[in-house]
Amino acid sequence: MTQLLVKNKTCEFCVFSDVCEKESAQKCLGLKVKSQQVHQRGSSLFSMGDKFEAIYILRSGSAKTCLLSQEGEQQIASFHYAGDIVGLDGFDTNQHAHNFTFLETSSVCRIGLVEFNRAMAESAIVRQSLLKSMSHLLVGEQQVLFTNSQYNAEQRLANFLLNLSARFEQRGLSPFSFDLSMTRIDIANFLGLAFETVSRLLSKMQLQRTITVNHRQVSLLDMDKLRQTLPCDAVPKLSANFSRNAA
Repeated sequence: MTQLLVKNKTCEFCVFSDVCEKESAQKCLGLKVKSQQVHQRGSSLFSMGDKFEAIYILRSGSAKTCLLSQEGEQQIASFHYAGDIVGLDGFDTNQHAHNFTFLETSSVCRIGLVEFNRAMAESAIVRQSLLKSMSHLLVGEQQVLFTNSQYNAEQRLANFLLNLSARFEQRGLSPFSFDLSMTRIDIANFLGLAFETVSRLLSKMQLQRTITVNHRQVSLLDMDKLRQTLPCDAVPKLSANFSRNAA
């Protein structure tokens, strides 16, 4: 049953948080959503070629979006966390261009396409929120392309950890100690590196006491040393969406 979203702690990071609050308070449009059931690690929300019927906001947990080559090789385009809007790839051809896979137990809010189109037509706040989200995705895409083409392997990994730290801090979580929901293989794929290179660099950073790694938990012991790894003309931080492609 479709209903107004009940706000909670996770909602403050949603691109439509202000929409739900302001529109409802005005007893005006009220962006209606449908809270989906919990999804387990490894399950898919949508796949390449699926009909575009809705957009989604990741309410809790984390996920990745991937592209597949004609040979079936996977390229990770984005990692997503609570508050991120996903599914926008469907606007182009009315079909999803990515595979969306959950990295841990997660939940999403679903906004049907008919409802969303109506909201965009009637609400300036919805339009502005969508444009802001798409702008974040575009900036993130450009910055990751730049770093992966200009940075060496150690700089890419340091930049990745620093940006994850910033994302967690934005969500009121510790920027110094956090869990990596993605695998080392996923990280290597996203950064355009070999798995062995990522493992070697993580071990090197541990020996230098820049970080510690305990299974999936990473602790950043020396943020300044990580930043010093980057070139002096380092590009600004990635957008909060931390995406290579607009998902």
